[in-house]
Amino acid sequence: MQQFNFSLRVLFVVMVVSLIGGIIVGFILGWVVWPVQLANVGVADLKLEDQDKWIVSTANSYAYNHDLARAQDRLAQLKDAKIDERIIGLVRKYSEQNETDAADLAALAVALGNTDQEIALIATTPTPTPSLTPTPTDTSTPTIKPSATPTIAPSSTVTPTRTLTPRPRATATPKPAPIAATEWIPAYPAAWPVGVTLVPANVAPGQKYWHLTRALFCDIMENGPDCADLPGGIEGIGVYVTLVGGKAPLLRDGKAATDLEDKSSDPQCKCTYVDFPNGQSISVANYPSDTIRGMALKSVKEPRPQTHVRYFLTFQLVTR
Repeated sequence: MQQFNFSLRVLFVVMVVSLIGGIIVGFILGWVVWPVQLANVGVADLKLEDQDKWIVSTANSYAYNHDLARAQDRLAQLKDAKIDERIIGLVRKYSEQNETDAADLAALAVALGNTDQEIALIATTPTPTPSLTPTPTDTSTPTIKPSATPTIAPSSTVTPTRTLTPRPRATATPKPAPIAATEWIPAYPAAWPVGVTLVPANVAPGQKYWHLTRALFCDIMENGPDCADLPGGIEGIGVYVTLVGGKAPLLRDGKAATDLEDKSSDPQCKCTYVDFPNGQSISVANYPSDTIRGMALKSVKEPRPQTHVRYFLTFQLVTR
């Protein structure tokens, strides 16, 4: 009987040792000899949900640095022949949900050549910033009850009356004046050439940026009160840019326009820079900047190409 129990114990020990040995051998084979390897995994291999996040991050990046070539390289990694339609779908989805990324996605779509006015309006709609409502100031004045005149009795000590001191009132910190929207002359977009769009700068409260305060379009042979006596004349061509509140280089399609000279001291120009309207985007360097694009030789009055038109832009350095 004892020999039988001993055999069972030996068998049990052998089974346990064999099991442990098998686990160790399997671990070595799976992790050392033949490990699982992932190769050639790119953005296009991600799930659709993660690909959409990649598109949104690309739009956010473009809104910050206006580097269209880099944004196109990132989108090309998805290997999607219908990427433009996909971006438009995300714009509408995020806009319906009031998501803050809708404006960045719309701006990217416009930069890629989309001319839908609905998308352009989404791109030019600034993200609402919540405003803090100051706590109402307590204007009530504490009422001090007159103290009773003490009766002086023989051998009694007069106790002085305590005077109540009003607490100082809290003063609400004044909020900065709101920044006026861009003044469009004539009305935008109805009276402007198709394709002209404005992409607002993506900045946080308290940050300085170049804001397009005024945009004027003078069509061919336009000599109305807004266009009279302006540089170029009624048959002129040009994009006349004026900077207010600072000096900085002009950016053309996101790159420094080194071929433009400062016209600030030229009495005939009445502006800072003059560029040729060939559909390029215009913004200002050194700080984040609103960007206006699509200004070309297009007339609203006459449906023919290469018309003589003028654009007058005013950028001002402001604080969000």
